[in-house]
Amino acid sequence: MFIAILGCDGSGKSAVINQVVESLQKQGVTTTHGHWRPVAFSSVLMKGVKTNSDDPHGQVLRGPSSSILKLGWLWWNWWLGWFSFLRKESAAGVVLFDRYHADILVDPLRYRYGGPMWLARLASQWMPQPDLVMFLDAEPDVLLSRKQEVSREALERSRALYLALCETNNRYHVIDAGQPLEDVVESVLVQMRNLH
Repeated sequence: MFIAILGCDGSGKSAVINQVVESLQKQGVTTTHGHWRPVAFSSVLMKGVKTNSDDPHGQVLRGPSSSILKLGWLWWNWWLGWFSFLRKESAAGVVLFDRYHADILVDPLRYRYGGPMWLARLASQWMPQPDLVMFLDAEPDVLLSRKQEVSREALERSRALYLALCETNNRYHVIDAGQPLEDVVESVLVQMRNLH
């Protein structure tokens, strides 16, 4: 299956994903781990597309035209990655992504997207869709106690948008990320088992 994990900064996505992958591998499940988008192009073509994790909102938005071009590039990247390897790997095991293309709908500034949001929503709908999306949710105070990379206002806005996104499709599930790590991991694994 193809699974995406979403969450605000400080929600513990990396730690949860690492432990989920470890648990699956102990069960003999083949796992593939990605971040944001498939690596379907060479490193030369990928120059300048990575975000600064220390200051994810510190870059200037692209203009509308260049944003639309980047959105088209993202769309093509996902489909090329899907037909090149992700479809096969998700059929043989579990493909687990830390963020995925719908993340741009919640936090366009992180990806420097300055184009129309209706087009971003449309493009996201026409890209390969996860079988299951889990949003690791926690109160802003909990998030800020773990990371201070974005402001409280940005966290509150992103959290509200993530929760609204979770209401749009029954493939989305909210996981309480304020629990101890082992409980969060177990909650994620339970949702995966329920998918079967």
